[in-house]
Formats: sequence, C-alpha cells, structure tokens
Amino acid sequence: MFSQRTHWNRQINRLSLLLEERSRSGLPILNLTVSNPTECNFPYPSNEILASLSHPSSMSYAPDPRGLLSARQIVSEYYVSKKSAVVEPSSIFLTASTSESYSFLCRLLCNGGDEILIPRPSYPLFDYLLQLNDVRAVPYHLFYDDGWYLDIDSIRKVITARTRAVVIINPHNPAGMFLKESDLRQMNDLANDHRLALISDEVFSEYTSGDCAAPVVKTLAANPGGALTFVLNGISKMFGLPQLKLGWIAVARSSSLDERTEAIDRLDIIADTFLSVNAPVQHALPAIFSAGKTIQSAIRLRIETNRSVLRETLEGSSCSLLRSEGGWSAILQIPRIFSEEECAAMLLSERGVFLYPGYFFDFPKDGFLVLSLLAEEGIFREAVGAIKNFFLSRL
Repeated sequence: MFSQRTHWNRQINRLSLLLEERSRSGLPILNLTVSNPTECNFPYPSNEILASLSHPSSMSYAPDPRGLLSARQIVSEYYVSKKSAVVEPSSIFLTASTSESYSFLCRLLCNGGDEILIPRPSYPLFDYLLQLNDVRAVPYHLFYDDGWYLDIDSIRKVITARTRAVVIINPHNPAGMFLKESDLRQMNDLANDHRLALISDEVFSEYTSGDCAAPVVKTLAANPGGALTFVLNGISKMFGLPQLKLGWIAVARSSSLDERTEAIDRLDIIADTFLSVNAPVQHALPAIFSAGKTIQSAIRLRIETNRSVLRETLEGSSCSLLRSEGGWSAILQIPRIFSEEECAAMLLSERGVFLYPGYFFDFPKDGFLVLSLLAEEGIFREAVGAIKNFFLSRL
C-alpha cells in the first residue's frame, strides 16, 4: 500500500530511549542539541514582529509564483547591502522553507533515480528530502587539517551520468566551513565540465566565528561563464524565526542567460503549482528584516560566548575543539576510550548531558561529539564542565 520512498527505519535509537527515560524520571537534562532559537530565551522584539503580521493587505489574495514583489525587493536589497552582490527580484523565488527550496530544485533538475551530491559529514535531513523526491543522495567528502576543507577529488570520483547537481553548505553544518574562492572556481569548472548545477545553502552565513579570517560568500556575484547556481537562505536561521516559514531561492547571474531564463521559467511553474508562502509573512518581511537584527545580534553573542566557554573549559584536557569558521555548532574530538555513541549515552545517563555522537552527521570515522552553541550560557557552562569531568574521571 505504501511507497518505497517512505520506507524508512523508524526504530527509536538508544539515545532517544535514554532521553525519554531520564525525562520520565524527572532528572535534569542539560540539552546541548537544541537548534530551535525560539526555545533558547533570546530577547525577541515580539511587539514589532506581531504587529507586522497584521498588515491590512494580508486579507487580500494576490498570488505570485515568485512571491510578492515587495518582499523579493527586500531580499534583493539584503544581497546588495550585505553581500555586495546584485540579484534582481525577478531572480528570487520565495518558499515556505529551505526544505521546500530543495524540493523545488529536485523537481527542476532531476528525473527519478538521478543523483545530487551532498557533503559528508552533513545534517541528516538530506537523505529524507532527496528520497521524497525520488532522487539519490551521493556523498562527497570534507577533510580536517586544522580546519575543514572540500575534498575536490572525492567529488570528481562520484560524478556519473545521473549526477545533476552538487550541494555546497556555506558555511557547513555542523563543521562551520565557509566556501573559499579557490573552491568556488574548481566547483564551477567541475560543474561546467559535467553540466551540473550548484546549490549553495547559506542559511548560516550570518554567523561567522573568530576562527574565520576571510569567509568568501561570492556565489551570487557576477561570474560570466560560471555554472548554473542556486543560493538558498531564509529567516529561520538568519533571524531565529523558524515558525514564520519563509525561505528563498536566488538564481545567480553566473550562468548563461539562456540557462538562467529556462531555470526561472520552469521554477515559475513549480512555484505556481504550490503557492505555499502565506501573505502575512511576505507583507511583514520589511519589518522582520529590521526587527530581526536584534535577534541576530543576540544569537551571535550567545554563539561566541559559548564557544569561548568551550575553549577555556577544555583547554589542556583530553578533548579537542575543532576549528570552525561559522554556524552555531561545535565539534569535539574525544579520546577513543569508548565509542562516541557509548560516550554520548554515558554522558546522558551519568551526567545529564544530551549531545550528538558524530555518526548522526555521517562522520566517516568514530570519535566525535557535536554540540549546539545556542543553549543558555549557564546550562552550557555546566554541561561543558560535566563533559570535562567525565573524561577526567576515566583517564
């Protein structure tokens, strides 16, 4: 009765069972997996945002496949002022989320059974998103050498006749690696040689770390002869507003005019089929971009404060904090006294610290833990101290 595309393993994993058990017992939980900013006690300018959602025009239905022009103009102005890149409102498509943006691009670029290359490690959502669109996710690799880098050779090796696009996460989640200019040149060459599109996911691009000397975010800059490139972003991460459900696809000016025009015309039909973005959030977008700066600043401060706590607490310990250039995750390399799953389970059951083992993000080898930097500072400081003491007690 049911389709193969939803034939997933739904068995509850060990950590989730331990978390449920601890929660039922009423024991404290120091949650370092939290990625929902609305649960992290940030100072939201609620009055301004809620007022903006009551725009009188929201009671009228004026569908546009690409989204309201006034909202797309706000996004266009953002790229000019913040990224020094020109992207016309006519090249922007508003969506209900970055997940929907990926779904639109799967429909635009792929037939059933085609392939899109995704980085490894990466956020586990990709397998579900692509499978739901009958597209195969094929991994390529990042490697770590006092910083994270693209393994360009690993991309070359997995390109086949069914490959249609390469996903770049810029900055990467959870590694925090920004795309570099040399990488972008090589990616454009590869994509042109094999007639592939580039999909640059830039939802964390507003969050750079002290480890980032010069992030390069030039995917929307004019680059004649470049590959057909789609840049994804939205207000979920940018302003900590996932509940308002607005993202976008920006079609870069790099590729040939004929290719861009064809992509935009086809996206028009895909978007017109769904018309999924609600009117209130589109009318509210100017106010959201203005009020959202307060939230964005608070998130940046929290990330940097917690990253400093992590560095200071673990300095000289057996755990190593890997270098990161952006995003709101941190990666610890841990001593190999237990598997990372065993460490995560013991930290939860013995110390009440809930975090992710690296295999959740498809790390190619054992020995990593992934933490969110969004947790409130007091909770974060206590949890990091508990991690340090856990390893001290076993070495």
